[in-house]
Amino acid sequence: MIIVVVLTLALFGATTFSALQQPLARSPVAHHRLTGVLLVMSLAVVVALITTTLVVYL
Repeated sequence: MIIVVVLTLALFGATTFSALQQPLARSPVAHHRLTGVLLVMSLAVVVALITTTLVVYL
């Protein structure tokens, strides 16, 4: 369970890092697409974490 939480935090960190490293002025569409995909992945991990927690502890 701790590993899943650490991986979730790492994914949020990777999303923030890649959004800050991708220059917005060069390609705004690619920047928004990259950030959107990473945020959707983060949301999927959070949903999986909540589901896992409910299955394990209920």
